[in-house]
Amino acid sequence: MPVLSGAAVVFLRESDLTQSDIHLVIILLVVIAAALVLQALGVVIASAVAARTLVRARTLIGLVEAKASPVLDQTRSILTQTKTVMDQTQALLTDLTPRLRRMSESAEQISATVQARVEDLNLTVMDLNDTVRGINDQARTQVRRVDGIFRDALDAIEEISQTVQQGIRGPIQQIAAIMAGVQAAIKALVERSPFRPRG
Repeated sequence: MPVLSGAAVVFLRESDLTQSDIHLVIILLVVIAAALVLQALGVVIASAVAARTLVRARTLIGLVEAKASPVLDQTRSILTQTKTVMDQTQALLTDLTPRLRRMSESAEQISATVQARVEDLNLTVMDLNDTVRGINDQARTQVRRVDGIFRDALDAIEEISQTVQQGIRGPIQQIAAIMAGVQAAIKALVERSPFRPRG
């Protein structure tokens, strides 16, 4: 600043400046000096505010670290436990995978065996149904034969009855009554017969 002032004085002496011009230059120099002082004060104030903010930030960081440290420790502990559980789960899955595969294969084999047995059972039931139908048909045929035999016998008895009726009516009526009883018994037996067709 003194160098600038000395240069200004030399400049002012050599030029044809008036007294008012010199005053104007001095005022300008004072304004510039005041601006520089204000700027310096602004820098000092800004530095003080920044320092105060820095102190507050450090305090806040310290509080956050104090509060967050237990949480971080717990989080690390939980992460460690989680990793242990995940490792155990992975080991368990690795151990169970072959067993599950074997169980699945066994289930498929059992399913195939059961399906084959069901098909065999279906064939057996169909054969049994055919056999029962055959037996039923044979029983019907036998019942028809027996019924035919009884009809023939009844017809023969009726003819004999008519022939004998002309000669010996009394004893024949007794025989006819006996035959009617036999006939009723036979019909009752035929009706109760398991070979009789139903329906």
